[in-house]
Amino acid sequence: MSTQTSKWNKKEIAIKDLALWDENPRFPEEYFSKNESELIEYFLRKKEFKIESFAKEVAKEFDLPQLEKLVVFQYKGKNIVLEGNRRLVVYKLLLNPSLTSNPSLKTLFESFQKQTKIKDSFRLEANVTTIKDEGLRFVDRKHNRGNNEVGWGEPERRNFAVRRSHGGSKDILRVELASAVKKLPLPDSIKEAVLSRGLVTTFYRVVDNAAARKKLRYEVSESGTIGIKDQKIFNDLLKVITYNVWTKKDFNGGDVDSRSLNKTRAIENYIAGLQVKDAARVDKEIQKSTKETLFGEQVILTPARTKSNQLSSERKYLINSSIYIQSFRINDIYDELRKKIEVDNAPNAVAVLFRVFMECSIDCYIDTHKLKIKDDTKLAGKILKVVDHLEDAIALRRLAEEGNKTPTPEEFKKVKDKVKFKNMRRVATKDNNSILSVETFHDFVHDYKTSPIPSELKKYWENLDSFFVALWSSFVTVKKKKSK
Repeated sequence: MSTQTSKWNKKEIAIKDLALWDENPRFPEEYFSKNESELIEYFLRKKEFKIESFAKEVAKEFDLPQLEKLVVFQYKGKNIVLEGNRRLVVYKLLLNPSLTSNPSLKTLFESFQKQTKIKDSFRLEANVTTIKDEGLRFVDRKHNRGNNEVGWGEPERRNFAVRRSHGGSKDILRVELASAVKKLPLPDSIKEAVLSRGLVTTFYRVVDNAAARKKLRYEVSESGTIGIKDQKIFNDLLKVITYNVWTKKDFNGGDVDSRSLNKTRAIENYIAGLQVKDAARVDKEIQKSTKETLFGEQVILTPARTKSNQLSSERKYLINSSIYIQSFRINDIYDELRKKIEVDNAPNAVAVLFRVFMECSIDCYIDTHKLKIKDDTKLAGKILKVVDHLEDAIALRRLAEEGNKTPTPEEFKKVKDKVKFKNMRRVATKDNNSILSVETFHDFVHDYKTSPIPSELKKYWENLDSFFVALWSSFVTVKKKKSK
């Protein structure tokens, strides 16, 4: 059976008629042109491919329809599998366990064969093309670009378990606590952040214990459902906890994070300090920290961090600037460069991560503001695009604040000339005489002969500091009060 599209056919192909791709990036070059048994043995030998656990899953769920289709390139009468080689290995071994020379694995697959009752007539569903580049596009999309998939976090997995009636009392309790948070009169951005990976573990650690149940006045049944004795006290204190977890601080200046609250006594002390009246303080703090972006969007800032004035020769870490970063991943990188990895102790790690921070920041700006960038544009080109856009935005904002919303080209140029990020432009410019070159950052990653020097890394940051502060401040600039 087959269906036709423009460059692709959908077919069902017998396992024996499918060939492993010897140029698969999973294989070292010496495996090019190896026979099928050698390729299979390679997959079995590498524990990271998890062939045994994959086979167990296939055997267990054998009665389910095939979830994913193979991607097949037809060439000279062969059906070469470009995507789905792990699956193909599993199915080939299910059909013929003798393909492995490992006695224990052979016995294992023989048991799976009996369990599934797989036949020679069994076929795998495939998307088939005769154009190799079309097939490689598919591979690139999945493995290099993630297929635009968004994986489940802990809350989603718990929800699924509970809604499928497979969750235990612990799962049900945490789903109910998460549901209670979602009903709180707090901005969605705060609630989503607290219930997402990175903060949700700390949140549950705080609210799911005996001290919290007593303080918040709620009970938990054997099934995990919540019984609330005083709804106002519960809501007010849960609101305070949620806000504290988000800011990682309580109202007494204490830390509220996974490190500080990793023992029962520390959690109990935090719970004991909670006050119902602080719920009103949460509202005031949120109101104070609500700001407007350079582009007119309202956001909520966590409490400002202080900037260090240490000389580069004195400070331990690369970054000494206070930057509010909305991206969780990029904020994690920023935190590592600002307070976790000491430059003098790990200059190579800092140099590589600095390069990652730069590119991720640039890409985030491009995506957020939907800048038109060609797919093959390199980092230098992206930097220039972002610098131009950011300079224009800042200039227009300054003119608007002065009451000039329709400036002449001359007026616009005059203001823009004052906000140019010359050092960042130097990064994007190929200048062999400049240490501030994108090539330098590339070398930190790709050139084994280039050794980053701690003092120079700190100087690099100091030269580019104003750009990154401005870039991330373009998302969160202070909202001016309206004149009465």
